Amino acid sequence: MRFPLVPPPLDIQFTLDLIKEELKSRKFFNTLQKMGLGNSPFQPHLGALILRTLNMDPDAEVTFNTYYRIIERRSKKIRAQGHSVAKQALKVYHELVAERERRLGGHERA
Repeated sequence: MRFPLVPPPLDIQFTLDLIKEELKSRKFFNTLQKMGLGNSPFQPHLGALILRTLNMDPDAEVTFNTYYRIIERRSKKIRAQGHSVAKQALKVYHELVAERERRLGGHERA
């Protein structure tokens, strides 16, 4: 038997929506690059906003590099069908929260 999912609180849903849009944009513009169309000045970059919604410092190089690596990896996994974008967005969210907690826990590597 399937049970309906309980919607997340609005602040988490807002962050998930931003992540979904970032994943779709990244997928689209990476595909254009593969086709030889180069970089576009019109590509949105939502990373700083996403990191701020998670109380993470977007200006910290290690934080931004971690974010970038996660988004790149997850954007390659999205597909046109089903709930692929939502699934990957949730995974990005959990990875970023885990990273934030790891850093707050004082386990950050030098």
